Amino acid sequence: MKTRAAVMHEPGALVLEELDVEEPLPGEVVVRMCAVGVCGTDLHSYKGEWDRPMPIVLGHEGAGVVETVGSEVEGLQEGDRVVLSWAPACGECGACRRGRPAACGRLASAIGRGTLLGGRTGLSLDGETVYRGTATGALAERVVVDAAAAMPLGDAVTLEQAALLGCAALTGVGAVLNGARPEPAFSALVIGAGGVGQFVVQGARIAGAAEVLVVDPVAARRDQALALGATRACGPDDVREAMKELDPEGVDYAFDAVGAAATTKLALRWTRGGGTAVVVGLPAGGEMLELDPFEFSNREKTLTGTIYGSEDPAVALPRLLGLVASGELELASLVGPSFALDRADDAFQASLAGEPGRVLVVP
Repeated sequence: MKTRAAVMHEPGALVLEELDVEEPLPGEVVVRMCAVGVCGTDLHSYKGEWDRPMPIVLGHEGAGVVETVGSEVEGLQEGDRVVLSWAPACGECGACRRGRPAACGRLASAIGRGTLLGGRTGLSLDGETVYRGTATGALAERVVVDAAAAMPLGDAVTLEQAALLGCAALTGVGAVLNGARPEPAFSALVIGAGGVGQFVVQGARIAGAAEVLVVDPVAARRDQALALGATRACGPDDVREAMKELDPEGVDYAFDAVGAAATTKLALRWTRGGGTAVVVGLPAGGEMLELDPFEFSNREKTLTGTIYGSEDPAVALPRLLGLVASGELELASLVGPSFALDRADDAFQASLAGEPGRVLVVP
């Protein structure tokens, strides 16, 4: 089987290639990709901030249609509309048994090696192995994945909107509802209003936040966050003044949707005594965080992290679809510009430039 894919041979450049794809093994399916979001995880690899084997096909946040069903697959059939999950459960480790497949050790190893969960890539170019970004490699016309990674979608939303559910929405909304689990009428600070940050804002609104301050250097992203439920927004240089107006003691919950050391430090700084700072975004490889023990021993703050919404994606997706159906979760206005597969590199550049909507690649 052949497929066209956006391949990164070196950081900072995606090239359209025609790859050889192995036929699906028992328990696997072929998904014809229809929309793939450009996620911050992909951008880390694209910028060379994470050490990944190359050549590699990036992309993990996507939606498409099941084209071929391998043997021993139940619950899926040809023509089903699906959302990809980059964290199918191995079913054996403690993390997976606890319903946290994103923390699976086998998965982490597979992501580092650029393979699927089972250890192979199934992709090659002129006989050379091509690797998979985030154990998925969705920036292609067709992908072969474990059946558990293809989550049924139904017909409620467009495939372009559904792509956002695959990572940004699961991560951002889940960070609030599952990671923080706040009581209603809380105050929140959201640092970073990119794709994930916009869903953190919505998660805070859905959870009953009384105040949500968003910090982002891009004015269009701040405006979008206000439209989605934030009550205040400012640039990074104006945080101190904004917090004086909101609450000089800090917020109940601060969410770092960027994940850099500086933004995590900022989130912890403006968390009130007894409050909680939640790291949602992922840092560049090797970045370290310096902490002042006074924040914890004297001010009784909590610093915690969340990955992929702190829930099994197969459990979280139906809940998100229910929120979309009820009108509580907005998707349409978050869909940004779309680029054809042969312009995937332009899509990445648009995302890096601060496009307020989620940039999509449409294979």
